[in-house]
Amino acid sequence: MRNSIFMAFVFAHLLCWSQMAIPPNDPTSHSSYAAYLDAARVKNNNARLLSAGELLEIYPENAKTFGWLASALYGNNRPDDAVMFSQWAMAFDSYNPETGYYGFIYAVFANRPNDAKLFLENMQAVGQDQATLQRDHRALSGYVNSLVNFPQLSATVKMANGFLSDYNNRSITRAKTTFENLGSSLGATYENIAQNTTAEKILADWVNSEKAVEEGLITRALYTEALVNLAQLSEKVNFFFGQKLEPHLEKIVFDQKNYSLPSRYRAYLKLARIQAALKRWDRVLASSSFILNELKGSAPSTAVLAKAYFYTVMALTEQQKYGEASLIADAYINLLPKLKSPEYVAEAYYVLMRAYAFNKDVEKGKAIRRKAQVFLKIHGMENQPYSSFVRNGLSTTENILGEGEVALTGNAYNDGIRLMELKNYTEAAKLFEKAKEEEIEVLKGLSTLAQRGYLDKFQRINGMLAATYYETQQFNKIYDVIESNRSYSLLNDKRSIIKQLPLKELQAVLGANEAYLSFIDVSKGNTYEGTYLMCLVRKNDITIKYNRSAGAFADMLSNDKELITLEKEMAKNEFRQPDLDYLNGTKVRKPGMFAPGEFKLMTQYLRKHMEASVVDGQYVFYQKEKMPDLLRRFYITFINGLEDQLQGITKLAISPEGLTGTIPFDALLDGQGRYLAERFEMGYIPSASLLYSLRKQPKKKFEKNVLAFGGATYDLYSTPKAPLSSIGDLEKLRYRVREDLEKGLPLDYAFATFQGKEPMSFLQGGRNEVVLIQKQVPLTDTRLDAMMTENELKRMSQANELGKYRALHLSSHASVHPYVFDLSAFAMTVKPEPVNGEDGMLVVGEVEKLNLPIDFVMLSACQTALGIESPGDGIKGLNQALFNAGVSSTLTSLWSVSDSGTMFLSVELYDRMFNKSMATPTALAEVKRNFIAGKYGDQTHPYFWAPFIYTGY
Repeated sequence: MRNSIFMAFVFAHLLCWSQMAIPPNDPTSHSSYAAYLDAARVKNNNARLLSAGELLEIYPENAKTFGWLASALYGNNRPDDAVMFSQWAMAFDSYNPETGYYGFIYAVFANRPNDAKLFLENMQAVGQDQATLQRDHRALSGYVNSLVNFPQLSATVKMANGFLSDYNNRSITRAKTTFENLGSSLGATYENIAQNTTAEKILADWVNSEKAVEEGLITRALYTEALVNLAQLSEKVNFFFGQKLEPHLEKIVFDQKNYSLPSRYRAYLKLARIQAALKRWDRVLASSSFILNELKGSAPSTAVLAKAYFYTVMALTEQQKYGEASLIADAYINLLPKLKSPEYVAEAYYVLMRAYAFNKDVEKGKAIRRKAQVFLKIHGMENQPYSSFVRNGLSTTENILGEGEVALTGNAYNDGIRLMELKNYTEAAKLFEKAKEEEIEVLKGLSTLAQRGYLDKFQRINGMLAATYYETQQFNKIYDVIESNRSYSLLNDKRSIIKQLPLKELQAVLGANEAYLSFIDVSKGNTYEGTYLMCLVRKNDITIKYNRSAGAFADMLSNDKELITLEKEMAKNEFRQPDLDYLNGTKVRKPGMFAPGEFKLMTQYLRKHMEASVVDGQYVFYQKEKMPDLLRRFYITFINGLEDQLQGITKLAISPEGLTGTIPFDALLDGQGRYLAERFEMGYIPSASLLYSLRKQPKKKFEKNVLAFGGATYDLYSTPKAPLSSIGDLEKLRYRVREDLEKGLPLDYAFATFQGKEPMSFLQGGRNEVVLIQKQVPLTDTRLDAMMTENELKRMSQANELGKYRALHLSSHASVHPYVFDLSAFAMTVKPEPVNGEDGMLVVGEVEKLNLPIDFVMLSACQTALGIESPGDGIKGLNQALFNAGVSSTLTSLWSVSDSGTMFLSVELYDRMFNKSMATPTALAEVKRNFIAGKYGDQTHPYFWAPFIYTGY
């Protein structure tokens, strides 16, 4: 059905190209403007309206075209619509007094006094000479008084005359305030912005003017105009400064209360450009989805709506969410026949071709390519800069869609991919090396935070490079590629003494019976996933092998209907459409490979089988009989091929990448039915550099052993919930949370928004384990019950008291928030209202600001090892936040944990660490083996012992 509708569109679209031409730069030189003037002369309002609408689509970001359409609508006795288009005209040129003049007139006639006031205030703020002030005042007063005989307008007429009273003095005051506060930003030049010191001063002036805006002395339209002007200038001469404008633009975009939709859209255009340039595709998608939702039913033109679709489809494609990108593309494509701007059409072709090609929608992709090729033949198109969009799209997709001969483009990364497809791995490797060098040069010029957006491409390049090294048997180079993938992580920058550790340095710190196993995803940027190269380093040698990708799961992917059910559940939770094409057989996956989304689906499926629920006091496991088979399949996928090299190894450090960080490796079952925990002391580590740095750091003596928190109580928040009835509300909440975190404000309103009818349950087992730890381990202090507060932990952090303890034990609830990652938190005592500014939930952003020079932290709670996948940073969550705060090792959990099992594990672990002087990994391995052997009762299932993973040295 989707294809038939699509092909009907293509047929209709053929008709529009005969009318498409390169328009003149100035809209007054366009033939439609002449038609507009002619229609006005003969008072043909309908013809005038059509010409104005045509001009608006051709010049979608030109304030004049909005104004012309507003005038035509007013002439057609549609004053409300005239007001709306005048608001858009003012948003795109707030410094034009003419917009305010006519907007005031339209608003008075439309009986909209509040809008009339805003138009007038913006007009007054621009500043005019005395003669012009008097002329405008007379004209506006005369117009208002001409409406006195309209009884329905009597109240508005009276208010409008009030607005016009003392016109000259009010105008002078507004203009003076605007000039004093926004003069530097509205009048900024390229030379100003090119100099960082001057640019910073101009931005400070703009920020400081917010008070005058809140007092109503400066209009928000002008305030937005000034910021947009700075963003526009910085694009050309100082992109580093432009990055600093992102949070200010974002604030305007999401502020529905104070800013009009036109002003927010104007800010959005610059925000999306900055975020796309920084490759912050999650942010692009958030702002674009929000604006798209706002525009539906309120867009002044097809082009305005199309721009939001453009960024949405591009962001989804860049995030490799190809199925979702294709679905949105189907809606986007319906706008194309109405688009009149060649630049907007070119943008559309670029993202549509890529969305359909990467999703393997071959028929659609080829149809769009044919239309794009016709588009490029329009007279004069070869001289237009935006035609490069179309050529790029054609170049990127021709091989994927099986069209055209392979011709190198000069883009090292794209050409490398083409040569890989031709199995010319030697030349492809050289191009990927070049692409990597180019990307490193880009990264060098960026701040640590700005690098985040570029690391996804950097990792894709490294994945391809590693794959070509493997095919050309340059195995000795793959370790370096894998570690370079980790070298730009925030954690590596903060904690590692060497940015990228040479292989010999790693082998020097490994023991004779120890191995280091790292992964690199070579399927990034492809139409399949879950394919990794594995690098096993031992004291004297190195082994490189592929994992088995989906080979061990082929029958399940074809036959297990539970996977379809789970995919639907995940899609609902992630606000997307389920991708069932491969699971139900509509599409055929590449042999032995996971289709997009399936590896993540399989890791979720495993987690579902590892968890338990309590029914009538008994643990109930989901399809318990399937669990051993699943664990064996994951073993075959990742470990079986390395068995020969693992002989004699008793300690295994795993450096995961992406979703491999969510796999409980020590619970995998080998060919002899043994859990890997029975064979290895197993730990995780983000990189070889961090492992080396932690092992080389000076040994510290601690005054005390353990500081343990437990026994927290949890109330429901009494704070009113934030609105949450749409995607737009969710994006606004995400932004508000991020902003309040930066200000150090409590987030009780956000937690209240998502809380259920009952508060979190009291964890008696968690309290008991803290009491037992204090009894069993000497030199242990506790913070129980009312003392287990966020305030107390932060007080101790600020007073440098936490560094006295070797271990910090926190027992409570925790979660990775499914919708607002910044709300991922560890629960302390929660009261209905914040206590001394603290809401009781220790969120990720607060954890990494703690002062934690501690050897070991155990988060005795659920899912504390999980988080979001972040390019360059792996799984970003509470665990990583602890390392950023100064911790040397952690014990965190991959899924919901058993209250009783956790008590046994923690007490037994601390007994071995402090009373028997065992190393933490050794102690943990022994405790887990005791669980497996049944020494702690009927708790042999991995649910009880496998969720906790050790990260450290």
